Amino acid sequence: MNDLEKFITKCEKNGKPYDKINLTDAPELTDEDFENGYFKYFRPPKKTVTIRLDIDNLHWLQSVGKKDYQTRLNGALRWARLNDCPIANI
Repeated sequence: MNDLEKFITKCEKNGKPYDKINLTDAPELTDEDFENGYFKYFRPPKKTVTIRLDIDNLHWLQSVGKKDYQTRLNGALRWARLNDCPIANI
């Protein structure tokens, strides 16, 4: 939970309606924020899935460290998507 969410939760617990909360210190969203498709404090929801990887690809992902290989795989997929890598031809 980020600071803004904590503040809103605290205000709601004290009975202050959301529309009465002072959000003047919240950052303004720019066109560039929307063009990038993600925000500094936004975390997309995660879903647990099972996939089968070729062993050489798994070793490559784990070569830097076995702990965060799923994060690296997610980052590689996000980079490919945001850079318009064509997957239809794969």
